[in-house]
Amino acid sequence: MKQSPDNRPHFNAAAETWDTNPRRVNLARQVAQSMKKQLPFQTDWNALEIGCGTGLLTCPVSSMIASLTALDTSEKMIDELNKKICNQRTSNIQPVVSDIFSFPHIPEQTKKYHLIFSSMTFHHIENVDGALQKLFSLLLPGGYLAIADLDEEDGYFHNDSNEKVHHGFRRNLFQKQLLQQGFTDISFSTAAKLTKTNRANIEKTYTVFLATARKSTEQ
Repeated sequence: MKQSPDNRPHFNAAAETWDTNPRRVNLARQVAQSMKKQLPFQTDWNALEIGCGTGLLTCPVSSMIASLTALDTSEKMIDELNKKICNQRTSNIQPVVSDIFSFPHIPEQTKKYHLIFSSMTFHHIENVDGALQKLFSLLLPGGYLAIADLDEEDGYFHNDSNEKVHHGFRRNLFQKQLLQQGFTDISFSTAAKLTKTNRANIEKTYTVFLATARKSTEQ
């Protein structure tokens, strides 16, 4: 149960210039705004982010909570996040090079979180059900899950045809997967719309959903 192993070289190579793409920066801003609308953020929350990248979403979320553990499989992406932490003198973000299935590296150090979130990461995870199961186990009772990702797309969103990804998700099927893992209070909203020239050289608008859910307070 791992994230696609072939994607790490791609993200390592792209890390240094990742933030120069205005579309990515704008997407993170819109997802952060949607999360703020949908979730009752508390300043004492501890959060876990899956696929943090360079921290475009990490940093705004960290400003609303007590602490944030940020995971990514790409060492270079984590390097870029560490630069931001130093430049911004942020003290409540802990970057970790890891996929969700290997985390935490020392099982005895497992902790529970008030919030687990990700943006544009789940379409890179081969075993979605396994990932949701793991995230459920890491949430505190009453904790929140927030996942932003592509609605089902035409297969041309990604520029590299060899990149191993899911071509987005159908909301009704993703909802069933969440229910099967025990999540409650599931809701979907449209977090962002992305217009780009896709791999077929066609300009097209793709939508990104935000799915929010909870772990029952009795679990």
